[in-house]
Amino acid sequence: MQNKVEFSTFFTDLYDNLTTQEQDLIDDFIFHFRHHGLKTFEGKKSPTDNVPLGDKDRAAKVAYAKKQKLWHAHVGHPKWNACKNPLGGYKTSDYVVHFQKFSDTYIALVDYDSHNNMRPPSRERLFKRI
Repeated sequence: MQNKVEFSTFFTDLYDNLTTQEQDLIDDFIFHFRHHGLKTFEGKKSPTDNVPLGDKDRAAKVAYAKKQKLWHAHVGHPKWNACKNPLGGYKTSDYVVHFQKFSDTYIALVDYDSHNNMRPPSRERLFKRI
C-alpha cells in the first residue's frame, strides 16, 4: 500500500507556476514518500516547530507549527548541498517544501519557499481536511 500525499489548493496553484526543474524535484519527493516514507529521503526533513531561541515570536510559531503539524523538507533547488554535520546523513538546499504530517503515512503539501526566510505557511495555505 502506498503512503498518501494530498495537496492544499494553494499548493496546487503554486506548483503550476514553478519551473520544470522545481516540479521535478517536488515530484521526486512525492514519489519517494509514497513508496518509502520520509526516513530515507536524501533531503533534510524537520518539524517546523524547531524555531531559533532568539526569535521574538518563538512561542507563537512553535505552538502554531505543532497545532498544524507543520514540517518541511529540502528538495534540492537550486542544487543539493552536503550536510555540514558529517553524521547527518542528509543533504540541504535553499528551497523547501512545506507539508502537514498527519501520520507517518499521510502528508499534505501546502507551500514551497526559500529556507532562508523560513516563514511557516499561513492558515490560508493549509490543507482543508474534509
